Amino acid sequence: MLNPAGKSYGGRQQLPDNVKQLFRPVVMSRTDIELITEVILYSDGFKDEEILGRKLVTIFNLARELLTAQQHYGW
Repeated sequence: MLNPAGKSYGGRQQLPDNVKQLFRPVVMSRTDIELITEVILYSDGFKDEEILGRKLVTIFNLARELLTAQQHYGW
């Protein structure tokens, strides 16, 4: 096990070269939620998808920040 969990965890170890060859590097980036929302609205037939997408993202961001994490909200 390369990265064991537990009290004696000494940090990560390098993968052996034969295992590295099985994987390729992947770059992660933050998704553009406004663009995704605009595309969904546009594909559903909305004409003002840019304005509506921006407003929807703002509403859900505010809800996530201001509301408590209770199950009855259903977000």
